[in-house]
Amino acid sequence: MAFVHLVGVSMKIVILGAGYGGLRTAMNLEKLLRANHMTDTVITLIDQNPYHQLIQELHHTATDGSDSKAAIYEIQHLIRGRQIEFVQSHVEAILPGEQAVALSDGQRVTYDRLVIGLGSITDFHGVPGAAEHSLPLRTYDNALAIRDHVKAQFKAASEMNDPKEQRIALTTAIIGGGYTGCQLAGEFAVWVDRLCRDTGAPRSEVRIALLDRHDVLLHQFGRWANSEAEKVLDRLRVSIYLNIDVEAVEPQILRVSGNRVLRAGTIIWAAGVRAPDLIAQAGLPTDRMGRARVDRYLRVEDREDIFVLGDCAAIPSGLGDETVPATASYAMRQGEHLAEALFDEIQGRAPRAYQPLKLGELVSLGPDDGVGNPLGMPVTGYPIQLLKKGIEQFYRSSIISL
Repeated sequence: MAFVHLVGVSMKIVILGAGYGGLRTAMNLEKLLRANHMTDTVITLIDQNPYHQLIQELHHTATDGSDSKAAIYEIQHLIRGRQIEFVQSHVEAILPGEQAVALSDGQRVTYDRLVIGLGSITDFHGVPGAAEHSLPLRTYDNALAIRDHVKAQFKAASEMNDPKEQRIALTTAIIGGGYTGCQLAGEFAVWVDRLCRDTGAPRSEVRIALLDRHDVLLHQFGRWANSEAEKVLDRLRVSIYLNIDVEAVEPQILRVSGNRVLRAGTIIWAAGVRAPDLIAQAGLPTDRMGRARVDRYLRVEDREDIFVLGDCAAIPSGLGDETVPATASYAMRQGEHLAEALFDEIQGRAPRAYQPLKLGELVSLGPDDGVGNPLGMPVTGYPIQLLKKGIEQFYRSSIISL
């Protein structure tokens, strides 16, 4: 497709997804346009939810006994007074040949430039029964569903007379020992103390199992992080099972490798994600995780009008065949870069390549502990909590003050 600058004319930019990358692209670009008194460009932000969700905070929502909405921000509130049109609708199809997007409410939105930031969906890896009988943790609604389910299990257990059934009701299996699984296990282990006090369920019968198919937890970090995570979670009475493959999920039953069976009243799936099927269905080039293959400008291969960022993009890291990690911090910085790149294009300037900046990742293990590698340095303990809280407050203030 020939590349045509749209200098001096109205440009329609459509952004799919109001996650870390999509929202940041929309808000930063709008700020640049407003500062330069450019009103011809139209920014349309589309998301199926009326809110922006903080994925990094969902493990808190899932283990909170209140109706707190600390993990979400109403999009209309964030964009009030800005030159951003928000459309709440589900994306049915991306139509590159027509430069349009089809929505579930029948709308067809055309674009000059399309930004895809639709995040990811839970990957059940084809395990029979996993989608039907386990609870994922990828969205705010998922977190509320887990919270409500667990509270109901503990309340029911407090009224049971059969010790075996009570033990099953009070057993929670978390599948996946990566960022999400470890953070959830740590918070869960502390939350159950309060749950038992509130419901009268016996704390002695509570079981929390964390399962992973790798031989270490947090394998993205390396073995040093596994040692710390195991130590902390063991202290919190979380049972860890490594080198375990889940072969099937049934109601309150996990069938795992070695012909073993684990009975659990709550089964939570945190064992991986993949890109939404919409990307492959649009005919865009994808990798094995369904992510769009993009170049170092975040453009889809062989397309000048479609950009992809965040979880649904396979972005070259510059190190062999490796791609940039799918984390919130990377997605946010990709949004910042893309806003500047689109603004440059509107003004007729050549695009600048995206350069991933490796600042490190932080993982909480309960409210008082954690592991991480800020700026590449292995750090453990309470300092991780302080860093996470500081980064969280910075992000919250940044989306409100932009």
